[in-house]
Amino acid sequence: MSGTVVVIHQNRLMRRFRDAKATDPKAARTMADIGCRNSWIFRRMVARGVFIETTDCRFYMDEQAARPFVKTRWRTMIVFLAVVIILFAILQIFL
Repeated sequence: MSGTVVVIHQNRLMRRFRDAKATDPKAARTMADIGCRNSWIFRRMVARGVFIETTDCRFYMDEQAARPFVKTRWRTMIVFLAVVIILFAILQIFL
């Protein structure tokens, strides 16, 4: 799965949790309520603390953890683009 597709899926998951107002333990919802499945992208976001599982198998989004998660994605994308631009410039010089 390409990086862009992963980011789109991550954004969709976070939007679904916000739309369902599942942003604190009292408002936690089941995956079926949110309309998502237990994909590797969802599990990775759980591992990073974006989504928190409650004792009764419900989930909510921790907005405090979501902010640095999104910020890290942006930082990674900027670094990647910078490397691509530098490599392109080097190729233009030597070819």
